[in-house]
Amino acid sequence: MNYLIQRRANLVRHLKEDGVDAYLLTNPVNITYLSGFTGDSAALLVTAKNTVLISDSRFEEQIVQECPGLDTHIRPHNKTSAEAIAEVLAKAGLKTIGVESAHLTLESLESFKDKSPKLIFAASPRRVESLRAVKDPSEVEQIRAAVRVAERAFAMFIAMVRETDTEKEMVDALDGYIRRAGGHGTSFPPIVAVGERSALPHAPPTDRQLLDGSKVIVDWGADLLYKSDITRTFRSPFGIAPTRRNKFERVGYKFDDVYELVRKAQEAAVAVIRHGVVAKDVDAAARKVFSDAGLGEFFTHGLGHGIGLEVHEAPRVRANSDDILESGMVITIEPGIYIGERIDSKTKDKIGSWGGIRLEDDFLVTKDGAIRLTTLPHDPGAIG
Repeated sequence: MNYLIQRRANLVRHLKEDGVDAYLLTNPVNITYLSGFTGDSAALLVTAKNTVLISDSRFEEQIVQECPGLDTHIRPHNKTSAEAIAEVLAKAGLKTIGVESAHLTLESLESFKDKSPKLIFAASPRRVESLRAVKDPSEVEQIRAAVRVAERAFAMFIAMVRETDTEKEMVDALDGYIRRAGGHGTSFPPIVAVGERSALPHAPPTDRQLLDGSKVIVDWGADLLYKSDITRTFRSPFGIAPTRRNKFERVGYKFDDVYELVRKAQEAAVAVIRHGVVAKDVDAAARKVFSDAGLGEFFTHGLGHGIGLEVHEAPRVRANSDDILESGMVITIEPGIYIGERIDSKTKDKIGSWGGIRLEDDFLVTKDGAIRLTTLPHDPGAIG
């Protein structure tokens, strides 16, 4: 089955609903989704009759390889993109053009209007993004492949990590392992947070060494065009003596207890997932586990998000999301507890940061539940 043709057909079905004769797409991710073209400096015109990819001569051979059979308009070096688009629009005999208001700049829109003054340009916000939320079988397989690459890279990372490695060195190493495992690169800059710095959900890497903490959060993903996104928290493989540096992260809470709570929160959320469920109800299931344990205040972000050509896309799985889950969506479920520096409510004394624990996996939504695409174990013990 040609999924690209099917995706364009799905988009065309919305022309009448949006009151437009065609869609002019300028978001590179959406162009890739509908055409297979992975270059830049392009636009895609989708009408009920045909689709035209507008680009320049730098990508002419690449387009032949990636988009066989697709109509193209290659602009010469002495014409602007707006001029090339105007030529295609004039030939198509259109009146109202739907544009991506969430992506198109005001400057570009004014340029289109200047070159095509007789046409009406209407906003069609996130129309393609809504179609991208439900993955076809080929997309699911590509996400599975990105998961496999990420997991192979993590195995290399764990095998080679040293107690004197800094967060920055570990981030750089993980980036390299993802490429060695077959990835184009990382889905996002990896996160490695040691000790109490794990209380920062998106901790930037520092010169903090692995031996300086008893716990480590690693959040990473592989880019294989489609993305993966995984988080594991584990005890440092290297035993540490009680020191002034890490005393706070061992005060007040036990690693095993908090980890088990996070695992139960993910389990509770996954039990709710199925076709037709409101995304905020999945978030609520995880949040209730934390609230019942008296730690609800320490879950400070949404439970998850869609993943595909972008690492963050529809649907949103969070407390204020009215998105409806559908079979074929791929989402992350990533509950976490982050206990940072705070004030004791009774003594008013400052309490140092304990740190954080997060567990993240990628799931395929089905009619009756969810399938976990990630295969790494959840064992919080020392990994090595």
